[in-house]
Amino acid sequence: MNTFGERNQDRLLRALQTLLALEVTDLERALDAAAQQIAEGMHADKVDVFLHDRASGCLIAVGTNDSPMARKQKALGLDRLPVSDGGTGVHVFRTGESRLSRHLDREPDEVRGIVEDLGVRSQIGVPLVVRGERLGALMVCSAEPDYYTEDDLRFTESVASWVGLVGYRAAAVEKAVAEAAREGLRVAAEETVAKLTPRQREVAGLIASGLTNLEIAERLVLTPGTVANHVEGILRRLGFRSRTQIAALLGDPRLAGQEAQRPDREPPRR
Repeated sequence: MNTFGERNQDRLLRALQTLLALEVTDLERALDAAAQQIAEGMHADKVDVFLHDRASGCLIAVGTNDSPMARKQKALGLDRLPVSDGGTGVHVFRTGESRLSRHLDREPDEVRGIVEDLGVRSQIGVPLVVRGERLGALMVCSAEPDYYTEDDLRFTESVASWVGLVGYRAAAVEKAVAEAAREGLRVAAEETVAKLTPRQREVAGLIASGLTNLEIAERLVLTPGTVANHVEGILRRLGFRSRTQIAALLGDPRLAGQEAQRPDREPPRR
């Protein structure tokens, strides 16, 4: 018969195999899936992957398993933990030290909502470190006191590095997809702008800069009527209905300003 340590190693191996097989096209879904796998493997009531958000000064549960305690946590707003409020999760994140709490209700520095409203009694907290940078904390919770052991703590520490890797891979994929989307929009905008004459592109760029027809006329030394005709021609050629759409199309300053640099633009009309 296997010893407890051997069973723990088997459990760790299965967990790591599952984590490595996760699709990582979406950060939140990947971390939710990772939390779910850990919760099932450790029979936890709640598992959170907290990441630090510098802008809000909070640890935010980006990944959480699906359970009654987890759903209640979100309803109560306890999936966002201000660093200034302290608590186990914050302590783990700040110090980089893992923590095993067998009777969380006896720890005076814990966030009271976690103990009193969620009913957490046992908790493991492990820092999430990716490429030497501490990004958050992996928290494993149970409603039963004295539920987790030192072996469970070591298991969570082993899994945490892989959870961090899953998050890093997902974030990298999201960034690449976003950059590709931005590039696609830029190319599409350039192709659309290419339908305009040089003078129309110049007028469109000034519309995107927020200028009125009168201001454009003064800038280009044209009559307001001529500018109005150019605007109407731009709308018709692009199939737009308003100058707001023109401004949105040329929201990229590289597109909006490119005509000002063109050597072949029309000479000013007087």
